[in-house]
Amino acid sequence: MKYVLVIAGSDSSGGAGIQADIKAITSLGVHALTALTAVTAQNSVGIAAIHKIPARFISTQLHTIAEDLIPDAVKVSMLYSRLAVNEVTKFIRKYALPNVVVDPVMAASTGNRLLEPEAIPLLKEVLIPVAKVVTPNLYEAGIIANIKVEDVYEMAEAAKLIKKMGPDVVITGGHLPGKSIDLLYDGNEFHRFPSSRINTEHTHGTGCVFSSALAAFLAQGHGVVTATKLAHDFTRSSILDGYACGRGSGPVNPTSWKKSSE
Repeated sequence: MKYVLVIAGSDSSGGAGIQADIKAITSLGVHALTALTAVTAQNSVGIAAIHKIPARFISTQLHTIAEDLIPDAVKVSMLYSRLAVNEVTKFIRKYALPNVVVDPVMAASTGNRLLEPEAIPLLKEVLIPVAKVVTPNLYEAGIIANIKVEDVYEMAEAAKLIKKMGPDVVITGGHLPGKSIDLLYDGNEFHRFPSSRINTEHTHGTGCVFSSALAAFLAQGHGVVTATKLAHDFTRSSILDGYACGRGSGPVNPTSWKKSSE
C-alpha cells in the first residue's frame, strides 16, 4: 500500500477540501493520511465561517503520523495562517518528505479568503521551495509570480518565474477562455495537456482533486510528466461525472475513475 499525507482544510459541503482529497486518493488505490488545518462552515453557495486549527495542534497531528510511518507523497493545500505555513514547512524539512505537492489555495470559488494575506510571502519564501510540484490556478499563479495571468502565454511566463523558487510548476487552466490547458514546466521544457471545455456548472473541488491525484500518482512511482497527464485525465473524468448538490455549483466526482476503469 502507498500512502499520501494530506494537509488541508475541511469542506462541510463535502465537495472540496480534505473530503475531496480523501475520495480522490482512495479511488486511486492509495491510503490517505490526514492532518486538518481549518474547519469551514460552508455549503454550495458560500462559506459562512472558518475556524483555524492552532498551529501547534497541526504540528502534533503531523509528527504523530510520522512517528508511525513516512508517507510516499504529501499534498498540501489550505493552510490559512502564517503559523501553519511555518509549522508545515518545518515538518517537511525535518523528515525530508518525498513527492510534496503544494496546491497554494488562496481563495474559494465563492471569493472567501482561504489564506491570510500576511501568509503569502512566507508561502513563497519557505513552503514552495520544499515542494516537488506546485499546482496554482491562474489567479494563484499571478499572485505568486506577481504578474497578470490570463492566457497561455502569461501562464508560461508565470511558470518560469515560479520555477526559480524550486519546484516543477503545473498551472491549471480551467479558467482559460475556450479550451482548457494545464501547463507543466519542469525547468527544461513545457508540457501542455489540453482538453475541450466541459459544459457544466458542477466543478466544485476541481483543484483539490487534481493536486491529490497528482500526489497519488507520484506516490505510485510515476514521473512528474506522466503523473500530471494522469491527474489531468483523472480530473476530467471527475468533472464529467459531477452532479448537483444544493443550490450552487455541485461537486466533481473522483469516484468515477474507478467506474470507468472497470
